[in-house]
Amino acid sequence: MIDYGHEDITLEKIQFIWIADIGDLRFTKEEIEKVCTDNTIIILSGYSKKKAKKYNEDNIKILTSLAPVYFVWGPQDYKGNYRDLNALLLDCKVTILENTNAKFETENGTKFSLIGLDDVDSIRYNLEYALEDLEDQHLNILISFKEVRESLSTKYENIQVYLFGNSQVSSKRNDRTIYLELNSKSGFLKRSFISVINFNVKQK
Repeated sequence: MIDYGHEDITLEKIQFIWIADIGDLRFTKEEIEKVCTDNTIIILSGYSKKKAKKYNEDNIKILTSLAPVYFVWGPQDYKGNYRDLNALLLDCKVTILENTNAKFETENGTKFSLIGLDDVDSIRYNLEYALEDLEDQHLNILISFKEVRESLSTKYENIQVYLFGNSQVSSKRNDRTIYLELNSKSGFLKRSFISVINFNVKQK
């Protein structure tokens, strides 16, 4: 749950589903359908195929039939043939957020952005590129497979929420951004292999 002070109560209708390392998971359409709403946005954090030898499009096609799907790269993805994975994701209508952003709007007209960083471990991420064309009044939600080690600079001043799979040791954070580690076992509605995240709006 993201506790956030705002006037727009319809932010609470927005739902994020975070799925890590989808390549090693097996699920049915019915299982995901039970969780999804009309305002669901699915985020895939890395692919990973430690158990499977080939990339599998079945899971991804299930997800894209239910909600818009966005992908951020993890370090394991670049150890394989990431060009094949890139092509598969695009063929399945998945939007890859690699230092880019996607814009949305709530029922009441509040604009918010999902800002995806490329892999942090290999230093492929670039926040300046990711923030291009964004307006200051947007609610900006940053996402990455692993947390950026240092987020104290002025570049992070307009990031209200930061979602990531794994935190960094001795990370340096600012006191304005809400930080949420998705692989943490506390604070989220866990459904075996996914994290479901909603806003809890505290009206100003």
